[in-house]
Amino acid sequence: MSGLPSGVDGIIRAIFAYEFEDQDMADEVVIGAIRSGEFGEFLDTVGSSGMFTPSVVETIGTAWSRDPELLVDALLDGVGSVARATVA
Repeated sequence: MSGLPSGVDGIIRAIFAYEFEDQDMADEVVIGAIRSGEFGEFLDTVGSSGMFTPSVVETIGTAWSRDPELLVDALLDGVGSVARATVA
């Protein structure tokens, strides 16, 4: 169980599909910051997307606080295994 409402993870992945357009590289600094609990900018982006109610955005923030890897996995969706290994 991810802690995210049903269907939300796929929408989040779509919102951030552009984040690591260079499929050979992942931004280690960004991933490290997320793992340290710094994901406010990403939560703001989700909130301003118009795809979710404020309540769902709050639930997403809570889930990411408990398990930042939910966001990391969404951002790295589609990134090659070599790039994933650099931020593991």
